[in-house]
Amino acid sequence: MVAWGPDDVVEGVTVEGFAVPGVRAPGARVLGCTLRAGTFDGGDLARTGWRDTRLDGVRLVGVGLSRSNWVDVAVEGCALSGCEAYGVTLRRVTFRDCRFDVLNLRGASLREVTFEDCLVREVDLGSARLADVRWPGCRIERLDLTAAELTRVDLRGAQVELARGFDRLRGAVIDAGQLIDLAPALAAHIGLQVRAVGEE
Repeated sequence: MVAWGPDDVVEGVTVEGFAVPGVRAPGARVLGCTLRAGTFDGGDLARTGWRDTRLDGVRLVGVGLSRSNWVDVAVEGCALSGCEAYGVTLRRVTFRDCRFDVLNLRGASLREVTFEDCLVREVDLGSARLADVRWPGCRIERLDLTAAELTRVDLRGAQVELARGFDRLRGAVIDAGQLIDLAPALAAHIGLQVRAVGEE
């Protein structure tokens, strides 16, 4: 059972097979812990601090994670759906084989973050700052980069469907195949018409 409260410090514990509806622990700190095969269903984990921690097979559904801080965290086989994580800070965080559905990361700061073999659907990175972020093997659907700032963001090896923010791709690295896939949307974004010779 996970029984955290506001501003609690949870250190060095392993918790497995839990189901927590409506957790209320804003400002809590999770240090050197391992969470496995559990579910957080709704609740408030805003401003929480996560450090040197591992999440394995954890589901977070409708959880408030705004302005939380994650450093040196490994997240594997997890699912986040409908989570509000605006203003979150992620540094040296690895997501592997995870699924993200309708995730609000507006104004977030991501540095030295890797998303590997993840499914990313309807994720809002508006006004976020991304530096040294990699996405190998990911499928990214309806990504919103409106007003985002990208520095050394490596999208190579990912399938990318960008919904908004085409002008913010400066600072990203893509491969030739991705450029071909993105070309029609990029052309439409800048008003470039592509027609065959003789076509009206």
